[in-house]
Amino acid sequence: MRSNDSSADAPRAFLRDRALTMVVNNLAPAPFLLVPFTVMVGRLLRDEASVSRLVTWNIVAAVCSLIIAAARWAYRRRPMAGSTSRWVGVLVGLSFAGIGTLFGMGPWIAEDRSIDAVLLFTLLPAVASAVGCIVTAGRWDMYAAFLVPVVALSTAAMFASDDGRVRALGWLASLFGVGLMVLHHVVSRGTLQTIRLQWRSDQLLRDLAHERGELTGVNEQLAATNRRLAHQATHDPLTGLYNRRGTLELLDQMLAETDEQHPVALLFFDLDRFKAVNDTLGHRGGDRFISIIADRLARSLEPGSVAGRMGGDEFVAVLPGHDMQAAAAVADRLVGMLAQPVYAEGRDVPSSVSIGVACAPQHGAQASELLRNANAALYRAKSAGRNRLALFDDDMQRELAVRLEGEQALRRGLDDGEIVPFFQPEIDALTGEVVGAELLARWVRRDGRVVAAQDFIELAQQSGLLERVTDRILAGARTDLRRFALLGLPEGFRFRINLAPEVTERSWRPDRMGQLLQGIDPAIVTVDLRESAFRGDLAAANRNLADFREQGGRVCLDDFARGVSSLSLLRRLPLDEVRIDRSSIDAITVHHHDRAIVRSVIALVRELGLTVTADGVETGLQSDALVALGCVRHQGHLYSEALPAAAFEDFLLASMAQRLRNAG
Repeated sequence: MRSNDSSADAPRAFLRDRALTMVVNNLAPAPFLLVPFTVMVGRLLRDEASVSRLVTWNIVAAVCSLIIAAARWAYRRRPMAGSTSRWVGVLVGLSFAGIGTLFGMGPWIAEDRSIDAVLLFTLLPAVASAVGCIVTAGRWDMYAAFLVPVVALSTAAMFASDDGRVRALGWLASLFGVGLMVLHHVVSRGTLQTIRLQWRSDQLLRDLAHERGELTGVNEQLAATNRRLAHQATHDPLTGLYNRRGTLELLDQMLAETDEQHPVALLFFDLDRFKAVNDTLGHRGGDRFISIIADRLARSLEPGSVAGRMGGDEFVAVLPGHDMQAAAAVADRLVGMLAQPVYAEGRDVPSSVSIGVACAPQHGAQASELLRNANAALYRAKSAGRNRLALFDDDMQRELAVRLEGEQALRRGLDDGEIVPFFQPEIDALTGEVVGAELLARWVRRDGRVVAAQDFIELAQQSGLLERVTDRILAGARTDLRRFALLGLPEGFRFRINLAPEVTERSWRPDRMGQLLQGIDPAIVTVDLRESAFRGDLAAANRNLADFREQGGRVCLDDFARGVSSLSLLRRLPLDEVRIDRSSIDAITVHHHDRAIVRSVIALVRELGLTVTADGVETGLQSDALVALGCVRHQGHLYSEALPAAAFEDFLLASMAQRLRNAG
């Protein structure tokens, strides 16, 4: 409810104005009745009254009719309802005073006539006063303007009579006037109460209308907000295209109406080497690059086709009514069009895309299935060299089925505890002593077959299960590691733990290392990380690893010299060790160029004050070559294969016993 000072006065003003409106409306017949009434009475009683007084009476009636007409005209011409001016009120009051004067003259007209005539004309003010009480209900001022002349004139005429009976009527008329004032008060109170209720009803209706208007406005705002939120929930904020959720919902709707005569094709896009583009242009330039590609894609599709961004540098296009052949033609055209350079951050940036194509209903009746098959085709296109398209076919279907079966089996293996830790010893090639061991994952199937890590790690990585494998291995190894520590490990002995090579949102969250190695003493742990693990947030990785080293842990850059390694990481990361890649070890005794590369790496690492180790040492020649080059910490099948916990414990105890014998 709205309230202010003006609204507090509103009821009184409203009551007075509404009551005046009723009074003025009641005056409507008066201008047309007064003169005819006086003329008719004069003709009927001309023998009972003075002609001159009747003429005066008619003149008063005419003047009164004019005043009433003027008052009603002025009232209708007022500026607005509820704002009656004072002079309009005066005119209305004069109208009632005139009417009171007119009817108060009744006894005066028959003053010198017979008692019967006097009594007859005395009825006029009495009846008029009673009628006026009703006509002016709600406005005591108007009734006073009417009653005062009626009572004053009629009683004055009667008091002036020589007849005692007439004078007595004068006293009765005075008392009657007082009684009418009381009656008018009672009638007015009821009328004002009615008006007050009407005002409250009108006020309530106005407030309800106002609140309904406000609610309507709020509802419209909520509807607009809901529409905006619904749009945000289904559209990508950077490109304006459908996001993953919106694309899947739209694709499901289209697939519900798909059959052999009405196919739906799906193109799955991936920008080639976008990371290099993003590193070159920065995040703002990378976003600009993405936006331009998205705009080109949306503009290049036919009406009815829909483009969406699945996330990162992945896009899709949904093509209703396209079979595999038509979709391949569209994809081929888009490969060429999206290969045009993109102007971003003041330069032309090369661009290319790989596209996988699948078609419903032959390649899937559900959005997730069709998307998975198109993604499999995309993977084939990228594997074949990028900047090309690949069509999903039966071979991919079989490969995908095998992969899905393997993924399901791996998930069951993780749930059933079939993924267990094995330990491969690390040896000091000069002394033959065990100086460490690497935790390796092995899949011990129900039939007793042991599956090596290299046979399922890629599957785990593709399925997003690699971190689960790492967590499962550490959970299974905690008890063993604590038991080995109680045995009295050799000085400097450390267990190597490989962290996932790919960056995820969990990789470098605060205290990631502490959560990962919970329950394990960092002083007996070395974490091995590949270069790819630092992509995205090098600062967060630095913070996590620095905290880990302060607790006694060591950090090793794994697979160094594999492919293109960034030498700057040796300076930018908190490292203790560098591990030479297995592929470099394999070639060290085959070609002198590879030997020279390994020699340079070892020299560089040692110059930086870091320890160098080697993995995958399979032959004595490789071991001798590494020792000659200055790398004496070796791991590989030359010394021992990966062992289950019990076997490794025996191996470790045997090594420690041999060392004691040698010392003795």
